[in-house]
Amino acid sequence: MNYRDVAFVKYKGVKVSNICYRNVLDTVTAMVQQGNRGYICLTDVSNLIAATTNEPLRYAINESFLSLADGTPLVWYAWLVGCKEIERISGARLLHDFLADLKGCRHYLLGDTERTIERVIAKAREINPDILITGYSPPFKEFDAEDNRQMIGRIKNANADVIWVCFGGVKQECWMRENLASLDRGIMIGVGAAFRFLIGDIVTPPLIFQKMGLQWLFRLVHEFVRTPLRGIKIIRQRNILGSKVSYLVSLPSEVKAARRTLRDKS
Repeated sequence: MNYRDVAFVKYKGVKVSNICYRNVLDTVTAMVQQGNRGYICLTDVSNLIAATTNEPLRYAINESFLSLADGTPLVWYAWLVGCKEIERISGARLLHDFLADLKGCRHYLLGDTERTIERVIAKAREINPDILITGYSPPFKEFDAEDNRQMIGRIKNANADVIWVCFGGVKQECWMRENLASLDRGIMIGVGAAFRFLIGDIVTPPLIFQKMGLQWLFRLVHEFVRTPLRGIKIIRQRNILGSKVSYLVSLPSEVKAARRTLRDKS
């Protein structure tokens, strides 16, 4: 499947791709085989709402070749508009399934700590014993030009096909957009906390919470039980509650506008 053929809808000007996992796999496989370059964003409600006022983030998401719905509420929105193919694809699921399903690809892990990368590599080899995978933990700071040169150089030296970027929401999307032109080839995928999910440092919410679109609430309560101060920090940094309210308030008008746009195009 050609990525240019993937339809999308927009919520307040922010792209969400109408695509299922199987077609994501086929699209990335084809791009790797053709030696193309590009990047994928995993877009949840918090990032989507942030992108409505954060111009660099909005440009980064909209210029990605895929903006996957990493949140059940975004899938509901797309269904209401009339999208048929879309399904929720979390960063954790995409990482796990690509490690198993992408055959003959060289994977590169970028972000988090050296210890986390070592554990992810070990887990990846349990999932796929033949996998080719390495990685690098960059400095925990705002990256300067030298940091970027170091990271891009390491990716090129590894001849990576798929680069898993784990810098956290907003930072990873903007970094991928800003550094795409420096790559000769390879598909970057911004996956947030997926490394920690894969190795079990973060608990995956039960399926019922995921289907109800409340995986964020499960994770937040779990974090408060473990470390209340970190839970408060997450709420403030990610604007979790405010973004959900903003999304729901605008949902009816956005569905109406998107349906009108689709009618005008047909």
